[in-house]
Amino acid sequence: MINKHRMNAGALALALALSLSGANALARQAPMVEPGRELLVSASASAPQTPERVRHAILEGASKYGWRVSEDKPGRIALAYDKGSHHVVIDVEYDAEGFQIKYRESADLNYELEDGKRYIHPNYNRWIANLGAAIRQSNAR
Repeated sequence: MINKHRMNAGALALALALSLSGANALARQAPMVEPGRELLVSASASAPQTPERVRHAILEGASKYGWRVSEDKPGRIALAYDKGSHHVVIDVEYDAEGFQIKYRESADLNYELEDGKRYIHPNYNRWIANLGAAIRQSNAR
């Protein structure tokens, strides 16, 4: 009888550990923030905003945080970022008026599409917010 109770206690401890690790994994997932289109204003009246100026701001802002260019086509730059085992690729679409950051793919960031909503590791949202701020700051110069 004692062995049966020990076995049940062991099974209960294992189930509890598994449920806590599952809860911990879910804690590393948040609703994906999908930034809207960002309009940029030229920093100087004598230098009008152009697609090339916006492209330059994107590249300068990206380099500040370690993003690297994986594709560069007129109107769209694909940027990749690696942090430890985490990997993400985004598209930054742009024109003379502004830019928009769009998720493309990732690895080891707990990306999931559930009931029409996208979830991802919370660091992704922070990385994207930092990138957007760096692009705006680069454009303001």
